Order: sequence, then C-alpha cells, then structure tokens
Amino acid sequence: MKSSIRITLVLALGLLMASSVAVAQEDSAGMVVASRGEVIAMSDGGSRELKQGDFVYVNDEILTSDRSFAVLQFTDGAKVTVRPDSTLIIEQYLYAGNATDEATLNLVSGGLRVITGAMAKTNPENYKVRTPVALMGVRGTEFSIYLCGDTVCDENDQEIAID
Repeated sequence: MKSSIRITLVLALGLLMASSVAVAQEDSAGMVVASRGEVIAMSDGGSRELKQGDFVYVNDEILTSDRSFAVLQFTDGAKVTVRPDSTLIIEQYLYAGNATDEATLNLVSGGLRVITGAMAKTNPENYKVRTPVALMGVRGTEFSIYLCGDTVCDENDQEIAID
C-alpha cells in the first residue's frame, strides 16, 4: 500500500515538473544552444546564469563577460551570437508564422552575429536590431555588428554609414 502511494506521488511530481518545463518552453523567445564563460540573464530585478539548454525570454537582458559568448536560437530558427563583453536586450520576439511576427533586439554594448530565421525571410520589415546610435531593419540572412563608441562598426572595426 505504501509503495503504491509513493509511486503515485512520484508520478504526480514528474507530471508537474514536465508541465512546468513545457510552459517555460512555450513562453520562451528561444534557447541557449551554446555558451562559454560567464553569461547572465537579468530580468524582473533578478539574474540567472545561462548555459546550454536554458530558455531566454522577452525582456531578458543578456550579458556576456570578457572571453564569454552565447549562441541563442530563437523560435523562428534565427541564431544570434552575443559576443564577449556585450549586452543584448530581447525587447520583443513573437513568432507565429504570420503577419503578426515581430522582433526587436537591442544591442546596448558589444557585438552580435545574426543568422536570420523564418521571420526575417517572410516579414523582414518586422525584424529589427536597435543600438544606441541606430535602429536597423534587417534585410538579408547573415550580418555582424559591433558598437565602437558612438558608431556602429563591422568585424574589421570599419565604421558603417547609417542614414
């Protein structure tokens, strides 16, 4: 009798944990698919260390330290590499595969490498990257940007003209 109660409790706990993981995945904007070093997500006044397999959410502020990086895969398949010494805020990321799709990533400092996913292909006008000096609409499938003081630079520290 006691063992059947234990088994029932273990099964109930397992179902509860599985459902909470499913809810976390459903609410997420994406997932960390690779990381190295210290990668932190700040949100709602708290912080958590990020590692491979962890979910990221809208309003998360992703911080990487020196010699650290994170590769985030978003719900539409886009991959964003947050470079060392960078801060990225996921301001908006809604992918439903229709005209309501919308993404805004805010690069506060450092650099990014982006390989766009389905959203930038089907609704490119709704996929944006914001920086302290510009708001960029994304046209294309792959790009890198770095903040160099008060300008945006490419991988070779060459200033990118912004109209």
